[in-house]
Amino acid sequence: MVKHERGGDHHERDISLGSTGDCVRAGLTRLLKISASTIWEAAEIIRKGGIVAYPTDTVYGLGCDPFNNEAVQRLFKAKERAGGALPVLVESLEEAMEIGQFDENATRLARRHWPGPLTLVVPAKVRLPPQVTGSTDTVGLRVPRRGETIDLIKYSGGALVGTSANIAGNPSTKSAEEVLKELESRIDIVLDGGLATLGVESTIVKIDDGHVLILREKAIPREEIFNTLGLRPDRTL
Repeated sequence: MVKHERGGDHHERDISLGSTGDCVRAGLTRLLKISASTIWEAAEIIRKGGIVAYPTDTVYGLGCDPFNNEAVQRLFKAKERAGGALPVLVESLEEAMEIGQFDENATRLARRHWPGPLTLVVPAKVRLPPQVTGSTDTVGLRVPRRGETIDLIKYSGGALVGTSANIAGNPSTKSAEEVLKELESRIDIVLDGGLATLGVESTIVKIDDGHVLILREKAIPREEIFNTLGLRPDRTL
């Protein structure tokens, strides 16, 4: 069950939490070597409305509570992003189905490619901030293939914004050091989990009223998407 724990309204945060052995100060941003205890600490910051960068199976992600409007606005500001939507990471297809509506095509793709580098844009079932949905009635959802990321999602309340940890328009970051160069003093914590496994962003597929649209072709090629559905790339159901 996704737990929609909303963050607080605090603008000032205590950056002295955690053991100094695991933490390196970097302006107002802390670099924490990823572990069970620092994942829990980062999740607590997220539940309170903070912003955390973390490793995923694709590239480094930037996350906050997707149901906390203030946190989402702060994340947009950190990325210097003017518009667009934000993907949401969840720990399972069952959790995703609580947030979005999955038809036969979406369910088939999720069962074939999750956990993994596929973001599915489907009709939203719950109310989310307009910056998350891009002021549409859809939401992008993904289940990542990395245990530490799943733990962070779980401890953060069951859903986590999963946009790339970079300034809008810049290349995606693949290490904690790259994240700090981009976002130092703009976010609360960077979880250092080494190099991102794939180093390539997820493929994004929109499923809308039987139509299948590739919005971004990255880690999974379009041919594999359409093969999963038994379609030719130039056709929709």
